[in-house]
Amino acid sequence: MKRVSIFGFTGSIGTQALSVIEKHPSKFELDVLVCNKNVSAALELIKIHKPKNIFVCNENARAELIENSPDEINFFDSLESLRKYQKLNQSDIYLSAISSFDCIDLTLDAARSGKKLLLANKESLVVFGKHIMHECEKAGTEIIPIDSEHFSLFTALRNKDISDISKVYLTASGGPFAGQSLEAIYDKSPEEALKHPNWDMGAKITIDSATLINKCFELIEAKYLFSIDSDLLDIIIQRQSIIHSMLEFKDGSIEAQMSKPSMIIPLAYGLLGHHSEEIREDYSLSLLDKNIELSLETFPPDRQKIRDIAVNVMDNEDNSGLIFATLNDIAVKKFLNNEIKFGEIYSLIIDNYYQIERKEISSLQDLEQNRLEIIEFIEGK
Repeated sequence: MKRVSIFGFTGSIGTQALSVIEKHPSKFELDVLVCNKNVSAALELIKIHKPKNIFVCNENARAELIENSPDEINFFDSLESLRKYQKLNQSDIYLSAISSFDCIDLTLDAARSGKKLLLANKESLVVFGKHIMHECEKAGTEIIPIDSEHFSLFTALRNKDISDISKVYLTASGGPFAGQSLEAIYDKSPEEALKHPNWDMGAKITIDSATLINKCFELIEAKYLFSIDSDLLDIIIQRQSIIHSMLEFKDGSIEAQMSKPSMIIPLAYGLLGHHSEEIREDYSLSLLDKNIELSLETFPPDRQKIRDIAVNVMDNEDNSGLIFATLNDIAVKKFLNNEIKFGEIYSLIIDNYYQIERKEISSLQDLEQNRLEIIEFIEGK
Protein backbone atom coordinates (compact mmCIF):
# COMPACT_ATOMS: atom_id res chain seq x y z
CA MET A 1 0.00 0.00 0.00
CA LYS A 2 1.42 3.37 -1.07
CA ARG A 3 1.20 6.44 1.14
CA VAL A 4 0.00 9.53 -0.76
CA SER A 5 0.14 13.21 0.18
CA ILE A 6 -1.78 15.81 -1.84
CA PHE A 7 -0.97 19.50 -1.70
CA GLY A 8 -4.11 21.22 -2.99
CA PHE A 9 -6.70 18.49 -2.36
CA THR A 10 -9.83 20.67 -2.77
CA GLY A 11 -8.90 21.95 -6.24
CA SER A 12 -9.67 20.40 -9.62
CA ILE A 13 -6.46 18.32 -9.80
CA GLY A 14 -6.63 17.23 -6.17
CA THR A 15 -10.24 16.08 -6.34
CA GLN A 16 -9.59 14.14 -9.57
CA ALA A 17 -6.61 12.43 -7.94
CA LEU A 18 -8.81 11.47 -5.00
CA SER A 19 -11.34 10.00 -7.44
CA VAL A 20 -8.61 7.71 -8.82
CA ILE A 21 -7.44 6.76 -5.33
CA GLU A 22 -11.02 6.01 -4.25
CA LYS A 23 -11.27 3.26 -6.88
CA HIS A 24 -8.18 1.50 -5.48
CA PRO A 25 -8.66 1.34 -1.68
CA SER A 26 -6.20 -1.53 -1.29
CA LYS A 27 -3.39 0.31 -3.11
CA PHE A 28 -3.33 3.71 -1.43
CA GLU A 29 -3.34 5.26 2.02
CA LEU A 30 -3.89 9.01 2.35
CA ASP A 31 -1.28 10.57 4.58
CA VAL A 32 -1.29 14.39 4.35
CA LEU A 33 -3.89 16.55 2.63
CA VAL A 34 -3.24 20.30 2.27
CA CYS A 35 -5.64 23.06 1.23
CA ASN A 36 -6.04 26.81 1.63
CA LYS A 37 -9.54 27.78 2.76
CA ASN A 38 -12.30 25.93 0.88
CA VAL A 39 -14.02 24.62 4.01
CA SER A 40 -17.16 23.16 2.42
CA ALA A 41 -15.21 21.16 -0.19
CA ALA A 42 -12.66 20.04 2.41
CA LEU A 43 -15.34 18.79 4.82
CA GLU A 44 -17.00 16.72 2.12
CA LEU A 45 -13.72 15.19 0.98
CA ILE A 46 -12.58 14.48 4.55
CA LYS A 47 -15.84 12.64 5.19
CA ILE A 48 -15.34 10.46 2.10
CA HIS A 49 -11.59 9.81 2.21
CA LYS A 50 -10.72 9.90 5.94
CA PRO A 51 -7.09 11.14 5.71
CA LYS A 52 -4.69 10.80 8.64
CA ASN A 53 -3.32 14.34 8.59
CA ILE A 54 -4.47 17.73 7.31
CA PHE A 55 -2.92 21.16 7.00
CA VAL A 56 -5.07 24.20 6.20
CA CYS A 57 -3.12 27.33 5.30
CA ASN A 58 -5.82 29.82 6.29
CA GLU A 59 -6.11 30.04 10.10
CA ASN A 60 -9.84 30.82 10.18
CA ALA A 61 -10.65 27.98 7.79
CA ARG A 62 -8.40 25.68 9.84
CA ALA A 63 -10.32 26.45 13.04
CA GLU A 64 -13.65 25.79 11.33
CA LEU A 65 -12.45 22.50 9.86
CA ILE A 66 -11.03 21.30 13.17
CA GLU A 67 -14.35 22.04 14.87
CA ASN A 68 -16.32 20.04 12.29
CA SER A 69 -13.95 17.09 11.66
CA PRO A 70 -13.55 13.75 13.45
CA ASP A 71 -11.23 13.86 16.48
CA GLU A 72 -8.96 11.14 15.09
CA ILE A 73 -7.72 13.40 12.26
CA ASN A 74 -4.51 15.26 13.09
CA PHE A 75 -4.41 18.93 12.08
CA PHE A 76 -0.99 20.58 11.82
CA ASP A 77 -0.89 24.01 13.44
CA SER A 78 1.76 25.42 11.11
CA LEU A 79 3.62 24.80 7.87
CA GLU A 80 6.76 24.22 9.93
CA SER A 81 5.17 21.41 11.94
CA LEU A 82 3.93 19.78 8.73
CA ARG A 83 7.41 19.98 7.17
CA LYS A 84 8.96 18.47 10.30
CA TYR A 85 6.47 15.59 10.17
CA GLN A 86 7.12 14.94 6.47
CA LYS A 87 10.87 14.85 6.98
CA LEU A 88 10.40 11.95 9.42
CA ASN A 89 7.37 10.33 7.74
CA GLN A 90 7.82 10.32 3.99
CA SER A 91 5.01 9.46 1.62
CA ASP A 92 5.60 7.24 -1.41
CA ILE A 93 3.82 9.69 -3.73
CA TYR A 94 3.43 13.46 -3.49
CA LEU A 95 1.02 15.43 -5.66
CA SER A 96 1.82 19.15 -5.83
CA ALA A 97 -1.30 20.89 -7.13
CA ILE A 98 -1.52 24.16 -5.20
CA SER A 99 -2.21 27.20 -7.36
CA SER A 100 0.62 29.67 -8.04
CA PHE A 101 3.78 29.11 -5.99
CA ASP A 102 2.17 29.13 -2.54
CA CYS A 103 3.62 26.42 -0.26
CA ILE A 104 6.58 25.93 -2.60
CA ASP A 105 8.37 24.64 0.52
CA LEU A 106 6.29 21.46 0.30
CA THR A 107 7.15 20.93 -3.37
CA LEU A 108 10.84 21.35 -2.56
CA ASP A 109 10.57 18.87 0.33
CA ALA A 110 8.90 16.37 -2.01
CA ALA A 111 11.69 16.92 -4.55
CA ARG A 112 14.22 16.00 -1.84
CA SER A 113 12.30 12.88 -0.77
CA GLY A 114 13.76 10.36 -3.21
CA LYS A 115 10.20 9.13 -3.79
CA LYS A 116 7.71 10.14 -6.55
CA LEU A 117 6.60 13.72 -7.22
CA LEU A 118 3.55 14.30 -9.41
CA LEU A 119 3.89 17.95 -10.41
CA ALA A 120 0.82 19.94 -11.37
CA ASN A 121 2.15 23.25 -10.09
CA LYS A 122 3.93 24.93 -12.99
CA GLU A 123 4.80 28.15 -11.17
CA SER A 124 7.15 26.28 -8.83
CA LEU A 125 9.33 25.49 -11.86
CA VAL A 126 8.89 28.98 -13.31
CA VAL A 127 10.28 30.62 -10.16
CA PHE A 128 12.63 27.91 -8.79
CA GLY A 129 13.00 25.35 -11.56
CA LYS A 130 16.77 24.96 -11.59
CA HIS A 131 16.81 24.20 -7.86
CA ILE A 132 13.80 21.86 -7.82
CA MET A 133 15.14 19.79 -10.70
CA HIS A 134 18.59 19.68 -9.06
CA GLU A 135 17.06 18.39 -5.81
CA CYS A 136 15.08 15.73 -7.71
CA GLU A 137 18.22 14.58 -9.50
CA LYS A 138 20.34 14.59 -6.34
CA ALA A 139 17.78 12.61 -4.32
CA GLY A 140 16.73 10.28 -7.15
CA THR A 141 13.15 11.56 -6.96
CA GLU A 142 10.98 10.48 -9.87
CA ILE A 143 9.13 13.49 -11.26
CA ILE A 144 6.04 13.02 -13.42
CA PRO A 145 4.33 16.09 -14.90
CA ILE A 146 0.55 16.13 -14.55
CA ASP A 147 -0.23 19.00 -16.94
CA SER A 148 -1.73 17.30 -19.99
CA GLU A 149 0.79 18.98 -22.31
CA HIS A 150 3.84 18.01 -20.29
CA PHE A 151 2.58 14.52 -19.63
CA SER A 152 2.16 14.07 -23.38
CA LEU A 153 5.77 15.22 -23.85
CA PHE A 154 6.84 12.90 -21.03
CA THR A 155 5.37 10.07 -23.12
CA ALA A 156 6.46 11.36 -26.53
CA LEU A 157 10.10 12.08 -25.71
CA ARG A 158 10.88 8.60 -24.40
CA ASN A 159 13.58 6.93 -26.46
CA LYS A 160 13.83 10.03 -28.67
CA ASP A 161 17.13 11.72 -29.49
CA ILE A 162 16.60 15.45 -28.97
CA SER A 163 19.15 16.12 -31.72
CA ASP A 164 16.64 14.66 -34.22
CA ILE A 165 13.96 17.18 -33.24
CA SER A 166 13.62 20.63 -34.85
CA LYS A 167 10.62 21.90 -32.87
CA VAL A 168 8.59 20.97 -29.78
CA TYR A 169 5.07 22.40 -29.80
CA LEU A 170 2.91 22.82 -26.73
CA THR A 171 -0.72 23.33 -27.65
CA ALA A 172 -3.09 25.89 -26.15
CA SER A 173 -6.87 25.93 -26.41
CA GLY A 174 -6.83 29.72 -26.61
CA GLY A 175 -9.33 29.83 -23.75
CA PRO A 176 -12.68 31.60 -24.06
CA PHE A 177 -11.27 34.28 -26.37
CA ALA A 178 -9.62 32.04 -28.99
CA GLY A 179 -9.33 33.72 -32.37
CA GLN A 180 -10.10 37.21 -31.05
CA SER A 181 -7.67 40.13 -31.18
CA LEU A 182 -6.30 41.74 -28.04
CA GLU A 183 -8.19 44.90 -28.97
CA ALA A 184 -11.46 42.95 -29.12
CA ILE A 185 -11.01 41.36 -25.69
CA TYR A 186 -9.38 44.32 -23.91
CA ASP A 187 -12.50 45.15 -21.85
CA LYS A 188 -13.73 41.60 -21.18
CA SER A 189 -15.09 40.98 -17.67
CA PRO A 190 -13.87 38.40 -15.14
CA GLU A 191 -17.14 36.48 -15.68
CA GLU A 192 -16.41 36.20 -19.41
CA ALA A 193 -12.76 35.27 -18.89
CA LEU A 194 -13.68 32.50 -16.45
CA LYS A 195 -15.81 30.63 -19.02
CA HIS A 196 -13.22 28.17 -20.32
CA PRO A 197 -14.59 26.07 -23.21
CA ASN A 198 -12.75 22.81 -22.44
CA TRP A 199 -11.45 22.67 -18.86
CA ASP A 200 -12.94 23.10 -15.38
CA MET A 201 -10.18 24.75 -13.36
CA GLY A 202 -9.60 27.24 -10.55
CA ALA A 203 -10.03 30.98 -11.14
CA LYS A 204 -6.36 31.94 -11.47
CA ILE A 205 -5.35 29.25 -13.93
CA THR A 206 -8.51 29.90 -15.95
CA ILE A 207 -7.58 33.58 -16.29
CA ASP A 208 -4.01 32.54 -17.15
CA SER A 209 -5.46 30.35 -19.89
CA ALA A 210 -7.53 33.24 -21.23
CA THR A 211 -4.46 35.51 -21.40
CA LEU A 212 -2.26 32.63 -22.75
CA ILE A 213 0.22 33.39 -19.96
CA ASN A 214 -0.43 29.88 -18.65
CA LYS A 215 1.02 28.52 -21.88
CA CYS A 216 4.04 30.81 -21.59
CA PHE A 217 4.61 29.38 -18.10
CA GLU A 218 4.37 25.90 -19.62
CA LEU A 219 7.19 26.68 -22.06
CA ILE A 220 9.40 27.49 -19.07
CA GLU A 221 8.22 24.33 -17.29
CA ALA A 222 9.09 22.21 -20.35
CA LYS A 223 12.57 23.73 -20.49
CA TYR A 224 13.29 22.48 -16.94
CA LEU A 225 11.43 19.16 -17.10
CA PHE A 226 13.02 17.99 -20.34
CA SER A 227 16.19 20.14 -20.66
CA ILE A 228 14.97 21.67 -23.92
CA ASP A 229 16.50 24.91 -25.22
CA SER A 230 14.16 27.85 -25.72
CA ASP A 231 14.72 27.96 -29.49
CA LEU A 232 13.18 24.47 -29.83
CA LEU A 233 10.01 25.32 -27.91
CA ASP A 234 6.93 26.91 -29.41
CA ILE A 235 3.17 27.31 -28.88
CA ILE A 236 0.39 26.48 -31.30
CA ILE A 237 -3.36 26.98 -30.77
CA GLN A 238 -5.43 23.78 -30.80
CA ARG A 239 -8.91 24.85 -29.76
CA GLN A 240 -10.34 21.41 -28.99
CA SER A 241 -7.58 20.46 -26.47
CA ILE A 242 -7.23 17.03 -28.08
CA ILE A 243 -3.69 17.40 -29.41
CA HIS A 244 -1.57 18.16 -26.34
CA SER A 245 1.88 18.38 -27.87
CA MET A 246 3.68 17.76 -31.17
CA LEU A 247 7.25 16.88 -32.10
CA GLU A 248 8.56 18.10 -35.43
CA PHE A 249 11.58 16.15 -36.62
CA LYS A 250 14.38 17.44 -38.79
CA ASP A 251 13.09 15.43 -41.75
CA GLY A 252 9.80 17.37 -41.61
CA SER A 253 7.67 14.61 -40.10
CA ILE A 254 5.50 15.38 -37.07
CA GLU A 255 4.24 13.23 -34.19
CA ALA A 256 1.18 14.39 -32.22
CA GLN A 257 0.12 13.16 -28.78
CA MET A 258 -3.67 13.10 -28.48
CA SER A 259 -6.25 12.33 -25.81
CA LYS A 260 -9.53 13.66 -24.50
CA PRO A 261 -9.18 16.86 -22.45
CA SER A 262 -8.93 15.23 -19.03
CA MET A 263 -6.32 15.16 -16.27
CA ILE A 264 -7.38 11.65 -15.22
CA ILE A 265 -5.02 10.01 -17.71
CA PRO A 266 -1.79 11.60 -16.36
CA LEU A 267 -3.04 11.32 -12.76
CA ALA A 268 -3.85 7.62 -13.15
CA TYR A 269 -0.44 6.98 -14.70
CA GLY A 270 1.34 8.92 -11.96
CA LEU A 271 -0.50 7.16 -9.15
CA LEU A 272 -0.69 3.65 -10.57
CA GLY A 273 2.66 3.69 -12.36
CA HIS A 274 1.39 2.45 -15.71
CA HIS A 275 -1.08 3.20 -18.51
CA SER A 276 -4.24 1.73 -16.99
CA GLU A 277 -6.88 -0.07 -19.04
CA GLU A 278 -9.37 0.71 -16.26
CA ILE A 279 -9.80 4.30 -17.47
CA ARG A 280 -10.08 3.37 -21.13
CA GLU A 281 -13.87 3.04 -21.10
CA ASP A 282 -14.43 6.65 -20.03
CA TYR A 283 -11.40 8.38 -21.54
CA SER A 284 -10.59 6.51 -24.75
CA LEU A 285 -10.27 8.83 -27.76
CA SER A 286 -12.04 7.65 -30.91
CA LEU A 287 -10.74 9.46 -33.98
CA LEU A 288 -13.76 8.12 -35.88
CA ASP A 289 -16.12 10.12 -33.68
CA LYS A 290 -17.82 12.54 -36.08
CA ASN A 291 -17.99 15.20 -33.36
CA ILE A 292 -14.18 15.44 -33.08
CA GLU A 293 -12.61 18.40 -34.84
CA LEU A 294 -8.91 19.21 -35.03
CA SER A 295 -7.80 22.74 -35.87
CA LEU A 296 -4.41 24.42 -35.61
CA GLU A 297 -3.66 28.15 -35.48
CA THR A 298 -0.56 30.22 -34.81
CA PHE A 299 0.07 31.96 -31.50
CA PRO A 300 -1.61 35.40 -31.78
CA PRO A 301 0.94 38.02 -32.93
CA ASP A 302 -0.57 40.73 -30.71
CA ARG A 303 0.45 38.65 -27.64
CA GLN A 304 3.98 37.98 -28.85
CA LYS A 305 5.52 40.27 -26.20
CA ILE A 306 4.29 37.93 -23.47
CA ARG A 307 5.82 34.95 -25.25
CA ASP A 308 9.06 36.95 -25.59
CA ILE A 309 9.13 37.33 -21.81
CA ALA A 310 8.86 33.54 -21.43
CA VAL A 311 11.84 33.13 -23.76
CA ASN A 312 13.77 35.71 -21.74
CA VAL A 313 13.02 33.74 -18.56
CA MET A 314 14.23 30.50 -20.17
CA ASP A 315 17.47 32.15 -21.26
CA ASN A 316 18.23 33.68 -17.83
CA GLU A 317 18.32 31.43 -14.77
CA ASP A 318 18.07 34.28 -12.25
CA ASN A 319 14.96 35.82 -10.72
CA SER A 320 13.38 36.46 -14.13
CA GLY A 321 10.81 33.68 -13.65
CA LEU A 322 9.91 35.03 -10.22
CA ILE A 323 9.42 38.51 -11.69
CA PHE A 324 7.17 37.13 -14.45
CA ALA A 325 5.07 34.98 -12.09
CA THR A 326 4.75 37.65 -9.39
CA LEU A 327 3.70 40.35 -11.85
CA ASN A 328 1.12 37.96 -13.27
CA ASP A 329 -0.18 37.11 -9.78
CA ILE A 330 -0.59 40.81 -9.02
CA ALA A 331 -2.30 41.49 -12.36
CA VAL A 332 -4.73 38.56 -12.11
CA LYS A 333 -5.75 39.50 -8.56
CA LYS A 334 -6.37 43.09 -9.67
CA PHE A 335 -8.43 41.89 -12.63
CA LEU A 336 -10.55 39.49 -10.55
CA ASN A 337 -11.16 42.36 -8.11
CA ASN A 338 -12.27 44.58 -11.03
CA GLU A 339 -9.37 46.98 -10.40
CA ILE A 340 -7.96 46.68 -13.94
CA LYS A 341 -9.29 45.66 -17.36
CA PHE A 342 -8.48 42.32 -18.96
CA GLY A 343 -6.07 43.93 -21.45
CA GLU A 344 -4.25 45.70 -18.63
CA ILE A 345 -3.02 42.34 -17.33
CA TYR A 346 -0.62 42.35 -20.29
CA SER A 347 0.48 45.96 -19.87
CA LEU A 348 1.13 45.57 -16.13
CA ILE A 349 3.48 42.68 -16.87
CA ILE A 350 5.14 44.03 -20.03
CA ASP A 351 5.63 47.57 -18.68
CA ASN A 352 7.34 46.35 -15.50
CA TYR A 353 9.12 43.08 -16.33
CA TYR A 354 12.29 44.61 -17.78
CA GLN A 355 12.46 47.38 -15.16
CA ILE A 356 12.96 45.15 -12.13
CA GLU A 357 16.49 44.35 -10.96
CA ARG A 358 17.85 40.90 -11.80
CA LYS A 359 19.18 38.83 -8.90
CA GLU A 360 20.33 35.31 -8.23
CA ILE A 361 17.86 33.23 -6.22
CA SER A 362 19.63 30.52 -4.26
CA SER A 363 17.15 29.74 -1.46
CA LEU A 364 13.47 29.94 -0.59
CA GLN A 365 14.34 32.83 1.74
CA ASP A 366 15.83 34.70 -1.22
CA LEU A 367 12.75 33.91 -3.26
CA GLU A 368 10.30 35.20 -0.64
CA GLN A 369 12.34 38.35 0.02
CA ASN A 370 12.57 39.15 -3.69
CA ARG A 371 8.86 38.43 -4.18
CA LEU A 372 8.04 41.03 -1.51
CA GLU A 373 10.42 43.51 -3.16
CA ILE A 374 8.63 43.06 -6.50
CA ILE A 375 5.25 43.63 -4.85
CA GLU A 376 6.59 46.78 -3.15
CA PHE A 377 7.95 47.99 -6.48
CA ILE A 378 4.49 47.74 -8.07
CA GLU A 379 2.65 49.18 -5.07
CA GLY A 380 5.05 52.12 -4.97
CA LYS A 381 4.38 53.16 -8.56
